[in-house]
Amino acid sequence: MSIRDKLFSNFGWKIIAILLALVLWFHVATEKIYEKTFPVKIQTIGLRNNVGVQDISPASTDISVVATGKQLLQLMLSDGLTAYIDLSFVSRPGQYEYTINSSNLHDVDASGFRNLTFIGPIKFVVTVRPRT
Repeated sequence: MSIRDKLFSNFGWKIIAILLALVLWFHVATEKIYEKTFPVKIQTIGLRNNVGVQDISPASTDISVVATGKQLLQLMLSDGLTAYIDLSFVSRPGQYEYTINSSNLHDVDASGFRNLTFIGPIKFVVTVRPRT
């Protein structure tokens, strides 16, 4: 029996074994704990009809997430992280200072992560103008 015959005998089973090995490796590798930094966009919610946002300074921040590889992969495949600033209390034009924390990340369940730390600015100045 030649090497070619040995290589291609039971070829289907060999391919299945390689695929199963890759799936098992991916599962084990993504169960480890990793740390990754993500950009976070800042958006406002709850504004009344008579006012509008003129500026948010700074416009974004960064967050460091310590979690399993599977959780980080889900975050990487999502549309990105957004922190929402609730301005429902604002009724007049002016500048308002707001401090964000992990509860402002409405599209992410932060309780499942090992650690979540804002490494960029957490204080934001929102400039509100009257709508015309």
